[in-house]
Amino acid sequence: MPLPSFTISGVLPPFVGPNGPGGAQQDLTPYAATVLEVVERFGTSANRLAILDGWLAHRRRLKAAGFVEGFQWLDGSFVEDKEPNDVDVVTFLRRPADAKTAPELNARFAADPAPFQRAVVKAEHRVDAFFVDMDAGGESVVDLTRYWLGLFSHRRDDAMWKGMVKVRLEEDETAGEDAIALAQALMAVEPPDAGADNE
Repeated sequence: MPLPSFTISGVLPPFVGPNGPGGAQQDLTPYAATVLEVVERFGTSANRLAILDGWLAHRRRLKAAGFVEGFQWLDGSFVEDKEPNDVDVVTFLRRPADAKTAPELNARFAADPAPFQRAVVKAEHRVDAFFVDMDAGGESVVDLTRYWLGLFSHRRDDAMWKGMVKVRLEEDETAGEDAIALAQALMAVEPPDAGADNE
């Protein structure tokens, strides 16, 4: 199903379809999308394309660090009908096969901490990054999911309920990167001066 249109309030609807929030899972936020669908839908300005480029670069860094399985929730002003400063991303991660225990995981983080440091990621990639370790188990995963869903499914200023986008981490970034490069190239081409004399 394609991502729904913005509401009159400039947000993704929290649900679609006649059955409201009690409908099918695909009709309820967060809406599943591919990397390419996200780029095509939200890459509507040079600023947005730069943010998307940073998001895809951060995804590649996570994978290079061994975190290749999971999904991401995209939210914030980036998925609203306005010009954003960054994109809010909650990444739900599965631990690498060789980092299942806490000491192994800590060693993995120590080897390359930058992709998980919020301030660094925001400065380098324009991604406000948050993480949920799905292998932590127990109530902590439920509590963190409840927290992020409650926070990001409502607009801060007026508590309006709104939608998010979900993208699998396993998906390749190449199609999105190609689409960004093409869009940036097209934006760089200046239109001819309509007032110029044709000689």
